[in-house]
Amino acid sequence: MNISMYTYQKQIERIYRKLNHRSTDFLRPYYEKYQISELQYRVLSHIQEHTACTIGACAKALQQDAGNMSATCKKLEKLGYIFRKRSVSDERVVLLYPTESGKACIHTIHDAMYQHYQKQWNHYNDKDKELIVNGLQKLEQFIEMINEKEDPHE
Repeated sequence: MNISMYTYQKQIERIYRKLNHRSTDFLRPYYEKYQISELQYRVLSHIQEHTACTIGACAKALQQDAGNMSATCKKLEKLGYIFRKRSVSDERVVLLYPTESGKACIHTIHDAMYQHYQKQWNHYNDKDKELIVNGLQKLEQFIEMINEKEDPHE
């Protein structure tokens, strides 16, 4: 099969938009229930996975501006989903932690997504599941290869 890079790029963009649109539509009621945006959910989820991270580290991981990340974290703190604590080793450093409410929010949303995807996943046989997983792994490898920074000295 001979697919041009242009065709590949367009397919990736289309799939990305479709996945993003459908997941946002599915999660919208949960975002509304917890009064958070999609970005706030991603930030809260990152903080839960990387407890005691800094605003800068969170911004870098989610490819966001540090100023915007600070404002997002203030909103999450005001909602009671995260709290800030100064580092014991360096008081200039502020670390982010999820509260119990924040953990409950993430748990509820993750559980809803898992159940939703599990229902769909059960419609596929083992061979199809293996093909899907292998295809996603190959796609991830390809994207990582594209995004690798080339050594200017080579």
